[in-house]
Amino acid sequence: MHFIDLSQTIEQGMTVFSPTAPQPVISTWQSHSQAATSGKYQDCTCEISEVRFITSLGTYIDSPYHFYPQKPSIEGLLMEQLILPGTVVDCTYVTKHQPIEPEVLAGRDITNKAVLFHTGWSRFWGQAAYYDFPYLSEATAHALRDRGAKLVGVDFLVIDDTSNPYRPVHMTLLGNDILIVENLTNLAALPSSSFTFHAVPVKIKGVAAFPVRAYAVVE
Repeated sequence: MHFIDLSQTIEQGMTVFSPTAPQPVISTWQSHSQAATSGKYQDCTCEISEVRFITSLGTYIDSPYHFYPQKPSIEGLLMEQLILPGTVVDCTYVTKHQPIEPEVLAGRDITNKAVLFHTGWSRFWGQAAYYDFPYLSEATAHALRDRGAKLVGVDFLVIDDTSNPYRPVHMTLLGNDILIVENLTNLAALPSSSFTFHAVPVKIKGVAAFPVRAYAVVE
């Protein structure tokens, strides 16, 4: 088996979902030099980092709570929702602001799977073009729901058309406990199927979304 990393790096100055969203703050709470003079360590030092960020950052997963306050937040997600057989849908033909329609799912087994939409948009990460992304149509969200998908991932900024305030894709998927992972990368490295997708967040109570180290295990 081998492993394929599908995650963006969290760092200062990174792409965030909105110009008004704060950048992560990454700093040192205790440095190696401070540890060396603390009297607490002998022949070793210990650095402790501090990070502050909004939780919809980098490659991250949305819990149903993100849009439904009565539904589970991040700590309530089950492992079987986060580690799933995966399939990749080739959507590299799409252009900016173009909807991805349900025809791309024709003939594909998506039941109980993580369905990852490969548009190649991650090549624009860190560039202004990344904000002019495609999106899933409401009809595609309905098809994913009706055909039994368990998780849906995209390699662009937001799965919905952000000009539509009703957010039908988030509402349809999360309303049916189908999790969403946004800002994936490196999907071109995956086979179309025969892999296991992992997207496990830190277990923090009451959080709507959280970054994941998304990756695939290929047999």
